[in-house]
Amino acid sequence: MKAVTSLLIAIIAFLTLSSFIPTAQECEIYNSTVRLHVIANSDSESDQSLKLKVRDAIVEDLKNCGATSKDEALSYIESEKEKLENIADDVLEENGSTDRALIKIGKEDYPTREYENFALPAGNYTSVRVIIGNGEGRNWWCVLFPPLCTAAAMEYDEENCVDVGLTKDQYRLITGTNGEYKVKFKLLEIAADAFGVAYD
Repeated sequence: MKAVTSLLIAIIAFLTLSSFIPTAQECEIYNSTVRLHVIANSDSESDQSLKLKVRDAIVEDLKNCGATSKDEALSYIESEKEKLENIADDVLEENGSTDRALIKIGKEDYPTREYENFALPAGNYTSVRVIIGNGEGRNWWCVLFPPLCTAAAMEYDEENCVDVGLTKDQYRLITGTNGEYKVKFKLLEIAADAFGVAYD
């Protein structure tokens, strides 16, 4: 009897969770996104300030790359990697730091992340990591492609976000206009932690 009860509970839990798991359309967010991850040298006030200055310089340089797909964005970033490291190093040097920046491009696990006007689900994303010095300080995340951390989409309205590469369904998901994203993303994060699932 206990086994039957446990099975029924498991089935109900599965059906409840599956109703909130993003659809194939929504999972395209993982496959079409390039995240930016800037890691400070340390948690000192000066290093945290430098992190933001490096971020601003990187974002400013990349905002006009003209990419219309994730592959184009990655190709551009990879071809400009040395230049971007030099831009970051120049910012550090101009501000009296002897630290240097290292850029790594690859897959990285991200938690559910809420920004001011939108959120992205936990998962395994293609990531551009800018590591400053020892890379032991608090970090800063955003989205390089679609360019949600550049001026082109700062208002995060549907027209701007669709213009920079999101579908209307993806826009409605990440901005919560469908009223479900927080629940979906949290359940997705719990499931990923419990079962070792990486969405990529």
